[in-house]
Amino acid sequence: MDIQKVRITSNIICYGPEPSPIDEVEQHLTISSTGRVWFLGYNYASGFGKYEIGRKQQFTIGKIITNEILSLFSRYCESGQPLCYATDIGVWEMQITDTDNKKRIFKGSLCGELSVGNTDLTDYIRKHIPINNLFVFNGEVLNDDGSYE
Repeated sequence: MDIQKVRITSNIICYGPEPSPIDEVEQHLTISSTGRVWFLGYNYASGFGKYEIGRKQQFTIGKIITNEILSLFSRYCESGQPLCYATDIGVWEMQITDTDNKKRIFKGSLCGELSVGNTDLTDYIRKHIPINNLFVFNGEVLNDDGSYE
């Protein structure tokens, strides 16, 4: 599958205490085949569904990394892997658009373990996309010491 772009929406809202207005609760990450990356982080603000943009970034990554990332997602699409669903954690939705503008949508819970072969997709994206505290597919936030919150 030749991929034009991948868009991942991750939302960490789950059962538990209500987030504070400044807590980042949703992220949108788009990676295009040209190497362009768009990121939006939304704060809880006025409540559920009333989020406000807390941070945003746009930049370009190298063509080699872009091709590797899109190749991993192409392999993921073809793998037919079962997805993790749980009700007490956040959710993600991934929309993959191919070069014919055909869209495929995948959804799951933020329980991680989304991989292709031995490559964890969350870890790979975090390693190659220079944005702090990406939720991607597991929602855990990496601390400065390398541990997860």
